[in-house]
Amino acid sequence: MSNIQVSVRIPPQLYEKLVTHTNAVGLSKSKVISQALSQYLEAQTQEPSSIEDRISNIEKRLERLDIPPEKVQTTAEIDLNREKASQPSPVIVTPPLQTIIFETPNINETGTILERIKGEVKGFQEDLGEGIALDMIYIPEGTFLMGSSPTEAGAQISEYPQHPVTLEGFLMGKYPITQKQWEIVAQYPKVNKDLVIDPSTFKGSDRPVESISWEDAVEFCDRLCQHSQLPYQLPSEAQWEYGCRGGKNTPFYFGPTLTGELANYMGKRLYAGEGTSIYRQETTSVSAFYPNGFGLYDLHGNVWEWCADAWYPSYEEASTSGEPRSSSQKETRRVLRGGSWDEDAYHCRCASRYAYHPQGVGLSQIGFRVVCKVLSLDSHIN
Repeated sequence: MSNIQVSVRIPPQLYEKLVTHTNAVGLSKSKVISQALSQYLEAQTQEPSSIEDRISNIEKRLERLDIPPEKVQTTAEIDLNREKASQPSPVIVTPPLQTIIFETPNINETGTILERIKGEVKGFQEDLGEGIALDMIYIPEGTFLMGSSPTEAGAQISEYPQHPVTLEGFLMGKYPITQKQWEIVAQYPKVNKDLVIDPSTFKGSDRPVESISWEDAVEFCDRLCQHSQLPYQLPSEAQWEYGCRGGKNTPFYFGPTLTGELANYMGKRLYAGEGTSIYRQETTSVSAFYPNGFGLYDLHGNVWEWCADAWYPSYEEASTSGEPRSSSQKETRRVLRGGSWDEDAYHCRCASRYAYHPQGVGLSQIGFRVVCKVLSLDSHIN
């Protein structure tokens, strides 16, 4: 039998489906059209139908050609899939949360521990690979006063006006990102920019990663999102301060002052009635000290932590829902919080703020931690 060459005019919408199908089944477009027309002509023994019906039938055959029987959908399944497609995308469920028990101290103005309070929170571990996990703590929804009170020692103009902020629940890193965690994620597939695998000045797998820019931290979050399929990002200023306070309204989450037994900072300048403190002159392990009331570690000192927000010199017109503020044409610097091993207690307060350029690198005082939006925890939190 000789072959007959014909020209077929295909509507653009049908042609797109044809190309998609040929790529999927590995056949040429002419072969697929030939099969579809053969099936169509065989069906013409039935009653004639309208042109629209015929085109619709060919479309259906094109979509079903060479699909394994077990993958062929029934009419009910097709209708169900169409219904799903018209609905919003399903929420991503975070892993089941486990109970975490900890102990946090309460101190007086001399830095003396008055009591150790037992706490209980929920959290989960994100497996990064190589036996390393990222610990995330659930921070419950709530309202707090953001910024400094008029009587707080060391308060700066940028910490005013103090204002209420209401936050939805979210997940926050139990610790700053460590050098080992950075090393692993820095080898994940690139999203927007290259990352240096070992940028830190003070080496130690469980020390915080440092000497990275804001843009580096964002790239880390993007790669982690791509790996985990969860929405990791830098915290907003409001999320950071709310998490840092741990349910308290004192200058520090331990109470009215800070000591070298409770945090890694430059302890040569006293804040309240504490005695001479310790100046270690380098970073320390992220788990070296007590956690706060939310079970979070190392938010005072060790390394400054990048936030998502652009820098603004005050809280005038700041969001009351805790959303990060975007940068203006005049100001591109980003916010740092928490102080560092090379800052005195005044700069390590819960409300303390600082600004730095997003491309800035080479500072051993700057690191970060991540947060993750709560998408669906109904079945996990009681």
